[in-house]
Amino acid sequence: AVVSTQSGHYGRDSMSSNHYGDIHCVKMLSHSAKQLALSGSRDKTICVYDLDNFESQEDCIINTNTDHNGWIWTIDQEDCKSSNIASGSWDSYIHFYDIGRGSLEKTCDISVHSAILCTRYEKNLLLYGTYSKIVFGYDTRSKTTAFKLKNHTKPVLSVAASEEYIWSSGEDNALVCYDRRMNKILKRIRMERISSSIRFLEPYLWVAGYDGNIKCFNKDMKIMKKIETGHTQPIMDMCHNMGATVTACKDGVVKIFSPNTSPVLWNSFTLDNSASCVDYRKGIIMAGCCDSSVVFWKNINVD
Repeated sequence: AVVSTQSGHYGRDSMSSNHYGDIHCVKMLSHSAKQLALSGSRDKTICVYDLDNFESQEDCIINTNTDHNGWIWTIDQEDCKSSNIASGSWDSYIHFYDIGRGSLEKTCDISVHSAILCTRYEKNLLLYGTYSKIVFGYDTRSKTTAFKLKNHTKPVLSVAASEEYIWSSGEDNALVCYDRRMNKILKRIRMERISSSIRFLEPYLWVAGYDGNIKCFNKDMKIMKKIETGHTQPIMDMCHNMGATVTACKDGVVKIFSPNTSPVLWNSFTLDNSASCVDYRKGIIMAGCCDSSVVFWKNINVD
């Protein structure tokens, strides 16, 4: 059932979802006709949500995909706006879909011989980080591996990119900047704690980690700002875009800040269980939890 409450300017809708395992990734999509979102779980399924139907769980969850045979760690949308979707799993497969008609229609898949832990889907190129410590680039037009980067000594947890650089973070505590033009590692930084989530939005790389805080780096990998979030445990995921910066913490707290280097805390929400992943789009926050539930907060002042 959908449970609705309100906190400040945000209305909360909680649903049990169709998952029965921890939710590892959520993605809110840009779609021409509907407000759609996806969640991937340890139960090996992907759920598709129609966010125009919050009031009814039956109408909101419009599709459950069972193509994968392992925990689903990552889902991304090509260029943040096309109908192409990619999902990566512990089963060592990446599945590609078209969601243009409102449900996941599979177009192809590839086996990469290692668990896929993170993705960044650029136009015609999927970047993905693996348990085998490598960042790959897969050309979706030629269906070939464009490059592989051996940047880490332990599994790769997060990847981000610009036209000039590819950044990655791993369980080895390393934060690596790879120069795409010079075809070499520009800089490697050993962080004090694991960097669980990295996002790039011009001109800064935003890095959230197990210390519960956020660091902003410039393109030369110099720290420009350290942001104290107030979290008491590791940040498991972070969304950063033009609308907001949102963090999901192991302590079950989700926070939404203004999207700048001197952020204002707009709101804070406490869940019954750990928050493992988060996304934000057009005034809606989506969080996946370790009890298989999905929680949405909608800013009632945003249409």
